[in-house]
Amino acid sequence: MEIKIAHLYPELLNLYGDRGNIDVLTKRCKWRKIKVILNKVNLGKRFSGRSDIYVIGGGQDEDEYKVYKDLIKHRYQINKLVEDGKVFLCLCAGLQLFGKYFIDGLGRKIEGLGILDIETKAPSDNVRDRSIGNIVIEMNNKVFDMRKMQKTTLVGFENHIGQTFLGSKVMPLGEVIRGRGNNTIDNTEGAVYKNVFGSYLHGPLLPKNPHFADYLISLALKRKYRNFKKLKKLDDNDEFYAHEYILDQVK
Repeated sequence: MEIKIAHLYPELLNLYGDRGNIDVLTKRCKWRKIKVILNKVNLGKRFSGRSDIYVIGGGQDEDEYKVYKDLIKHRYQINKLVEDGKVFLCLCAGLQLFGKYFIDGLGRKIEGLGILDIETKAPSDNVRDRSIGNIVIEMNNKVFDMRKMQKTTLVGFENHIGQTFLGSKVMPLGEVIRGRGNNTIDNTEGAVYKNVFGSYLHGPLLPKNPHFADYLISLALKRKYRNFKKLKKLDDNDEFYAHEYILDQVK
């Protein structure tokens, strides 16, 4: 088997080690003898629709502006890939860019791709308004089959000032147990539409959540290979130790 992974704008959107998510996906495939082809898409580069998983990370507002100007050129193609069931992991700025729009603390509006029915606004540039620290969420049982999950929680680190609100066409990735998540009001975290998964969890996200990494890999392989059944089990003691450590920190 073979899987193709596209890392979108790694030179600009790599806040808090988001590149580590690529390492996790790559290694977990290679440990199972699944061939990985990695494609890096930077500003001005050709956007290929042949990948199976697309990952876009977080960044500062100015970098988000730069990425938007390039990303918007591929709006039609990305919409087509989403509707075709391709897997996307969109973190922080990536989450905002896949939404309808983002208004920063200075009132500047960045139009998004409109793939996720979400709207984001930064109330100010005041550090006291920032959502920052370890975060734990309970995974949404309307999105995930909990019977097949080794853990029902996701852990990470959030650091964002944007307040994101979900529309009727998306579901939250999960419910906040500790932390803030999308905003300070409704206890939601992230957004899901088809196989697009958006989240504010950094750290990076996947090393401490191997069950979620495997879920993304499985989705991509099921779409690509009709005879695919399930992934070979790995020894995840260290990964889940890190997961449990964060759970203990926020008690």
